[in-house]
Amino acid sequence: MNFILYSDIGESTIDKSLGLPEYSYYFVLKAFRTVLAELGTVTLVRHPETEVDPLFEECRQRGEECVFLSFSPPNKTQIDLKCPTVSVFAWEYSNIPDEVWDDDIRNDWRVVFARHGRAITLSSYTAGVVKEAMGAAFPVLAAPAPLWEQFAGARSRFGAKLPPRESVLQLRGTVIDSHLLGLSADGLIAHITFPEAEDDEELPLPPPAPAPEPVPEPAFELQPQLTPEPQAQPEPVAPVKNLRYRLAVTKRHLLTWYREALRDLLPLWLARAVAVSGRSGNAMARAMMGYERRTAPQLELPVEPSQPPELPLQPSEPLPVQATEPAPVLEPEAVVKLDGVVYTSILSPKDGRKNWFDMVTAFCWTFRDIEDATLVLKMNERDLSRYHNTLLTLLSQLAPFKCRVLTLHAYLDDPTYEELIGATSYYVNTSLCEGLCLPLMEFMCCGKPVIAPRHTAMEDYIDDRAAFVIKSGLEHNVWPNDPRDLFRTLRYRLDWESICTAYKDSYRIAKQQPEKYLEMSRHAMARLESFSSGAVVKEQLRSFFQQAGAAR
Repeated sequence: MNFILYSDIGESTIDKSLGLPEYSYYFVLKAFRTVLAELGTVTLVRHPETEVDPLFEECRQRGEECVFLSFSPPNKTQIDLKCPTVSVFAWEYSNIPDEVWDDDIRNDWRVVFARHGRAITLSSYTAGVVKEAMGAAFPVLAAPAPLWEQFAGARSRFGAKLPPRESVLQLRGTVIDSHLLGLSADGLIAHITFPEAEDDEELPLPPPAPAPEPVPEPAFELQPQLTPEPQAQPEPVAPVKNLRYRLAVTKRHLLTWYREALRDLLPLWLARAVAVSGRSGNAMARAMMGYERRTAPQLELPVEPSQPPELPLQPSEPLPVQATEPAPVLEPEAVVKLDGVVYTSILSPKDGRKNWFDMVTAFCWTFRDIEDATLVLKMNERDLSRYHNTLLTLLSQLAPFKCRVLTLHAYLDDPTYEELIGATSYYVNTSLCEGLCLPLMEFMCCGKPVIAPRHTAMEDYIDDRAAFVIKSGLEHNVWPNDPRDLFRTLRYRLDWESICTAYKDSYRIAKQQPEKYLEMSRHAMARLESFSSGAVVKEQLRSFFQQAGAAR
């Protein structure tokens, strides 16, 4: 069997793609790749529209079976290839998109599934939703990402053990520590300046008012000097609102509007293009207006008399020009010390489904008088400015509190990520819906009990023996890929008080009931071994493809 695999984000771009839509599909592909390699030959492609069918023809000439597995949402999967195609996807809503918009028939997922003839989902919840739309006989496999073996090393060090009293993480990135911010309500009116704003021109200051001329003292006194009457001060000169001043004010307000209201709605490639074109247009406009940036004067070096070049005896090839790549900009090094009861969550701050406001507010309220409780937010977002103000505003509204909220804006390599798992007491998930939640599964693979609701994909592996289950109920919502924002589906709303209760109970067990903590740790590992081990998932895949082959 030959497996052709595709994900929009690859090995070389994952560290630059944090927070982008579907970035987690790379990790799903990576987990499946090992198991699929035990079932056949695996080939990765970057351009499925041109690479898949030639590979399929080669396999057919050799008399070998071939299937293309696209780790992407169905609406982004090819439907006109000769090669049998299967979409491997996550979905967390009560029904699949069944309408067409933007003149793209793939937005109706029923069309995609009908063309493919089968599908692979990452949870039984999603498989049920697909069968509800396509019929009970439609072949759909629910197979989670096989993560169990991937964390064998971390599990041997951290599994079924009490968390350490103190841990140290070394990473490259930005660390925002609530203990060092001096949070107060007064901080809500402070303006935060980010590195990206360095290109902005400073507003020209109005010319200073002329100083009053000094009154000359008399050379001699004829009689005792009487106290002079105070002279009237000159009226302050109003700022000169010339063209340069007006243009600078306009630019500043336009930039602020663009960054706060529009930029995060644009695709990454378009945002980059706007930034580049904006800088080019700014430079051209300043040149035309005749006021370039003030720069330090350039020193003129003495020019040596030039010597006539020696003429070559025969024509020579032009010397090759060596292209020099700019040196990569390294993130600053940071050392993070963690102690006490540590709660960790990994999320994209722009993803509203993650519901991290409830997570933070419930934590700060529950532990407002507890100093040894820490919430670590590992943010999957490249641009700090997209959530920095929001985070500081939220923490300022919650202040004062004695607990600690630690935000990590960094890409963690595998060893550092495992150290974070080891330093954690509990993983926290307050999502409104989940397609799988890889970090939650990874922490459970290493024996970490969790705080999480039991809905959508988490129904497959969350129970009250490994988790403090948060109460939830259904609410109306929209499909996240539907630009019309029409209410067509359902997701879950969490009970905020239930989150607070889970924090209280988990803290008490970590501090006072170590035997109970170890029992939850062992059950978390057992639950994930039976659910996401390579042997279990491999058998599911083998049976699925054998049945598909027999059907043909």
